Amino acid sequence: MIEVRGLSFSYGKTKVFRNFDLTIPEGQVCLVTGINGVGKSTLLRLMAGVLKPDKGEIRYDARLGADPRRKLGFVSDALSLYESMPVAEAIGFHKSVYGLSSFDDSLVRHTKIGYSQKVRELSVGQRTILHLSLILSLEPAVLLVDEIIHSIDAYLRRIFLEQIVQILSKRRLTVVMVNVNFHDIEHLIERVILLKSGEITVDENIEDLKAKVKKIIARNRPDSLNILSRIDYLDHSEFFVYPFNDRLRETIEGDIFDLNLTEIVSAFIGGEYA
Repeated sequence: MIEVRGLSFSYGKTKVFRNFDLTIPEGQVCLVTGINGVGKSTLLRLMAGVLKPDKGEIRYDARLGADPRRKLGFVSDALSLYESMPVAEAIGFHKSVYGLSSFDDSLVRHTKIGYSQKVRELSVGQRTILHLSLILSLEPAVLLVDEIIHSIDAYLRRIFLEQIVQILSKRRLTVVMVNVNFHDIEHLIERVILLKSGEITVDENIEDLKAKVKKIIARNRPDSLNILSRIDYLDHSEFFVYPFNDRLRETIEGDIFDLNLTEIVSAFIGGEYA
């Protein structure tokens, strides 16, 4: 379990979080999203211990031990780990630092990463896969995934996500992802958290969220509904509604459509830019 309590953090005079609270239970797969600059990646870095809060604390389950960071896997967008070393040396150094007797290099071999290549010479996708392999060798209890998989090709992205699916099927891994490709990960996500101005404005189970966000195509604005955002065309408009109540279906003059996760998040974010 991850508990964020009374968290405050700033970059200079720019306040990102003030008295921020969040609890993520063990084994949950959670998506954190929101517009650019809202603090998504900052929150992950705070959870990972890369940044330190100005106030407040981040607590982990006592079963993670005295130094919970040893049980955290952070797939960052920086990917600067061991970049001056050849791949073989990086793996050997990683094993010695963490006292590992073995290392599963199946992902490394599968993606044709050369052991004599320096890490900095690898493509972004290859470095991401190497980084993931190093992290998974520690059998983390918590995996934090930043936006990096946006930057890798579709094939390596599939391998990356398939590996996470395999781990989730074997053990209770807690995963927090930030604003990645929603289409690729929708089947993994259990909970969606939307940040706005350093606060949580939406915190829903994904199935509940899908039931509550709808698109209505109509000529006129539906009465008595909370419109997140709208798109206007010559002869009709698309209205994105949250929360939607099924009891209102018969009163609405228009067509009602279900949305996937990408469309739902776009509706919320579109409302912020409107």
